[in-house]
Amino acid sequence: MDLELCPERSAFLAGQFEEMYRCYNRIEFVDPDPVSVVREFPLLPDREVAGLIASSLAYGRASMIVRSARLVLGMMGKNPYAFVLGASDDHIRVLCEGFRHRFTDQQDLFDLIVSIRNGLTGFGSIENVFASGLNCSGERVLGGLMRLSDVLRKASGNRKNSLLPDPSLGSACKRYHLFLKWMVRQDQIDPGGWSCIGPDELLIPMDTHMHRICSELGLVKRKAADLGSVLEATGSFRKICPRDPARYDFALTRFGIRPDLKIVDLIGQCTDINV
Repeated sequence: MDLELCPERSAFLAGQFEEMYRCYNRIEFVDPDPVSVVREFPLLPDREVAGLIASSLAYGRASMIVRSARLVLGMMGKNPYAFVLGASDDHIRVLCEGFRHRFTDQQDLFDLIVSIRNGLTGFGSIENVFASGLNCSGERVLGGLMRLSDVLRKASGNRKNSLLPDPSLGSACKRYHLFLKWMVRQDQIDPGGWSCIGPDELLIPMDTHMHRICSELGLVKRKAADLGSVLEATGSFRKICPRDPARYDFALTRFGIRPDLKIVDLIGQCTDINV
């Protein structure tokens, strides 16, 4: 899936991306990104639950995502792990009553929370669910995500749930990869906490916005923002930063989201007529 990214181009982009990381991968730029919600929980069990809920809702406008995530987590109190683990179906149903986030309704949210509870009951932590499916070779995270998806989709049965994508269908599953990035990486933006995989194994969270950036920079050739593009882009980023291919995700995606940072400016900074 790798593109033929020459060493000179890789080195040039590494320098440009590192400067963007230094400028924009900072806490003052975190709002209104949904990771801001996850960072509010210092204990890993609470952070896992918060991260899974916030990432599952991470489609649409960032400000709306943050508002919806805060609404749900606010009803769970300061310890969402303890709340979810101890909540009955009836209690969860009351919490979800009337909830709406774009295509997501109260039944979608109910099934997600019940599935999180069942996963915690059976495995002890979300990390344990994920780790139980890690492949022995290749892109190990895909096996972990398949296991996590299978566990979480059980409460929904055969009903389609807007919060629970199926990695086996070949989609980019951007929200799952965003969740993994929050749980595995640790810096001013990503809170981290997991140890079952390292940052070098992460895949790029790919949506239409990130796909456009990668296409403009020559990091992907595929036309669709699907699993193939995720693997292609990750291969390119691994040539630029092998130890941490998702390192520049937050900084790059500020372009085109923040009104003061335009994609055209990003392209200009990453164009070198000598490379």
